[in-house]
This record gives sequence, C-alpha cells and structure tokens, in this order.
Amino acid sequence: MIPADLWDEDDKTGSIVLWLYADGAKVKQGDLIAEVLVEKVTLELEAPATGTLRIQVEPEVVVNKGDTVAVIE
Repeated sequence: MIPADLWDEDDKTGSIVLWLYADGAKVKQGDLIAEVLVEKVTLELEAPATGTLRIQVEPEVVVNKGDTVAVIE
C-alpha cells in the first residue's frame, strides 16, 4: 500500500500530478513513481518496495492525507 502521507501535518489534501510509471509496471524500491502537488509544492513519491505498481488514484484527483493512492504487489 502506498499512502498519500508525504506532506506536512498541516496539509490535509494533495493530488497526484503525474504518474512516472504506468499501471502494471515493474518498479524497484526507491524508484520515483509519481509527483504529488501539495499547497503549490510538488513532492516526489518513491516506491516503498519492489514489485508491480497498481495505481488506484488518477492524476488531479484530490486525496486526503493517508489515503491509498497505489499498491505494489
């Protein structure tokens, strides 16, 4: 599970700007897999594990801090 929790405690929501890998792609732990926009700041999301990326949130959809945005199987 990849939660949307990269940002500061004060920011409650954010959105995926761009997935750098397609759904179903093989990723390695530490790969940059997405860019996340929070309060006009773009952050990079790294793969927390090696496996197959399963995207659950499309770009520009607003998510709450802690929501699952993708899973690595």
